[in-house]
Amino acid sequence: MFEKYEEYKKVFDPNNQIPQVLLDAGTEILNDFYDLYGGRTFKVYKKELGFNFVLGNYSLNGFIDRVDIDNGLVEIVDYKTGKREVAAKDVHSNLQMGIYALAASKLFPDSPIKTSLHYLRSGRIKSHEFTTEDLEIVKQSLIDKINLIMNDVNFSPTKNERVCSFCDHAQSGACSTGAIRLRKFNRA
Repeated sequence: MFEKYEEYKKVFDPNNQIPQVLLDAGTEILNDFYDLYGGRTFKVYKKELGFNFVLGNYSLNGFIDRVDIDNGLVEIVDYKTGKREVAAKDVHSNLQMGIYALAASKLFPDSPIKTSLHYLRSGRIKSHEFTTEDLEIVKQSLIDKINLIMNDVNFSPTKNERVCSFCDHAQSGACSTGAIRLRKFNRA
């Protein structure tokens, strides 16, 4: 496990720019994960499951960290490495988990869908089983958010410059602020 960690550090950080404190946190997370689950077998259907579905006039795509299927229950597991956690009472309204639940409902139409946020730093797992009503609320919320974004004429760049490194608009040059930030990010 640690050999793979070292191997991937070289792939994802060839210029050794990731701060040591984060690398140490990664080592600690791996140790804790192994302590919790070493020897346990998960009923993994797929890791990094890609999805694409249409909602209204919009096409959504992405990847789900892990999908397990156990006795007909589809469980989506999303691993979180950050310190900030969603409150347990808010998991049902977490948009990312809602999108994943919608995607899973398309891929596994007759199966119950449960989503879990697995916080690797604290070891906490916060879950919600999505009902048909929950999925309808997610659909409407998502369409409302997309429409709001599409109709926003005062689009301001995010304060988080690092996010631009993942943005198609920055990479294509369509967002001049993002393109400048991306060049700066790539030089560092």
